[in-house]
Amino acid sequence: MGSDKAGCVAGDKTRNPYELSRALAYPRACRAVVAHVDTGSPAQACGIEPGMVFTQVEGEPLRDIIEWRWYADGFDVEVTLETGERVLIERELGQDWGITFDDSIFDGVIICKNACTFCFMHMLPQGMRPTLYLRDDDYRLSFLQGNFVTLTNVSDDDFERIVEYDLSPLHVSLHAVSLDVRRELIGKNATRGMEMLEALLEAGIEVHVQVVVVPGVNDGLELTRTLSWICAHPGVLSAAFVPLGYTKFQKRFDRSFSDDPDAAAQVIELIREFQEDSGVEQRNTSLQVADEFYLNAGYAFPPADAYAGYPQFHDGIGMMRSFIDDWQRSADAIANLAASWEERPPAHIVCGMAFARVLEPLIEVSPLAGLLSVLAVENRFFGGNVDVSCLLTGADLLPALDVASPAGIVVLARQLFNPAMALLDDVSLAELEAVTKCPIVLCTYNPSEILEVLNAYIH
Repeated sequence: MGSDKAGCVAGDKTRNPYELSRALAYPRACRAVVAHVDTGSPAQACGIEPGMVFTQVEGEPLRDIIEWRWYADGFDVEVTLETGERVLIERELGQDWGITFDDSIFDGVIICKNACTFCFMHMLPQGMRPTLYLRDDDYRLSFLQGNFVTLTNVSDDDFERIVEYDLSPLHVSLHAVSLDVRRELIGKNATRGMEMLEALLEAGIEVHVQVVVVPGVNDGLELTRTLSWICAHPGVLSAAFVPLGYTKFQKRFDRSFSDDPDAAAQVIELIREFQEDSGVEQRNTSLQVADEFYLNAGYAFPPADAYAGYPQFHDGIGMMRSFIDDWQRSADAIANLAASWEERPPAHIVCGMAFARVLEPLIEVSPLAGLLSVLAVENRFFGGNVDVSCLLTGADLLPALDVASPAGIVVLARQLFNPAMALLDDVSLAELEAVTKCPIVLCTYNPSEILEVLNAYIH
């Protein structure tokens, strides 16, 4: 959740962060800001320049990139600038307009009005950058970016637009199907969300759903009801089951499945019953369990075909299996790298405790043992059961790097940093490098990029 338009909100941390985030909120004037115009494009030929602002397309308010794509699918399109000037842009067959906007939403993000008990943004400390507190519940971002939404904010007009424009598939937060349990988890608007979901499915809109499993609330019998509902609706393309995550900055939760391996195993086994009792010869791969459940239960990850193309990959499902398989396919490259490693200190890859449980065993039995080490960093900043790499902050990385005193290079996940090269707590890459006194290299944590970085290091 959250749309990080850092330039829209001043970095004023003295005010309430939720108040500051409302500067990004819907509704506001439609302003499609042109960020880039391709050289030689139809837009440039018509005098469109970066910084110009479109407010209408074909005489209609330009609310988002969806509206732009809907109206600008022909050979000409009329746009209205913020100055009131109207410009007709024309193109030939096969030409792109040559316009890049600064965002996909032009009239403000639709803010979540729910009171989800497990909302991670309500578990953040004060004083972080304002965009981190922006809780969107925008069906447009669900379609465009895969953000999970509850549909409780969808109006009747929004519903008609989703169906007319065929905004499918959407990504929907389901969590439970019994209305009393949904109200306990989501709040008073829970009924509306379920009504919208049922109506959209009936209208032919397909969805990927997410279920955050909270111990003692929507596991057990309620999870059985939810699984039965999902299996009865073929429009649900996939369902992600992820465990409750919590920080120390709240008082509602003090345990989750990370604290109870048996409970984690029970969730896996319950879902497995529905996976295997699908009524067809093949296993039902639409029901997908988060990597965290397998780690917490001490189970092996399922084979790749169980993830059916990884539709819920960015929800933390199948990431570990994908990494393990890619690492094993890279055996020859790993062996060649190790054989070429001469007169270079060991390299260090820094990660959260969860990924370390997978990465360390892979390295220990590979030719890179002794050449590549894992620096597993506990997340004391957020506390609770937070153990993923992408939520590491400078507050934990700085002391960990200081104690480790690495001599070679340090590899960090690129996703830890924003475009300004700052971590979630605004500690900069330069500050980390000052502590390590050795180069820090950023990459995406997949075997090919890690090996590419290591090859560059030793050569």
